[in-house]
Amino acid sequence: MLSYSEHQFKLAKPSEDGKSVREHLEQVEKQTGKSLEDLDGPPFPSGMVELWLSFLSISFGRTSGFNGPNPISYPDILAWLELTGNTLSPREVETLKMIDSVYIRIMTNDG
Repeated sequence: MLSYSEHQFKLAKPSEDGKSVREHLEQVEKQTGKSLEDLDGPPFPSGMVELWLSFLSISFGRTSGFNGPNPISYPDILAWLELTGNTLSPREVETLKMIDSVYIRIMTNDG
């Protein structure tokens, strides 16, 4: 899940012009008519759809600071669980936090 997440976050990272890396690569594909390997990444891990959707939902409400996005906190997760009525096991919460640490690393550094 972490390698899939890392690849997706790298593609989603905005460049200096505000467009994502994915948008730039897709434009190159369109102009050249050739598929780019950089767009292909690890396959989505089976059985992880609900956790990935949970991460995306929680991440949508994240705050940002001077250095970019803030990490998702345990209180953020708890509030999301209470608001949505969803449940996560302790292992899923830890996996979500690991995914988030990859997100923060990619979005606040050069990858």
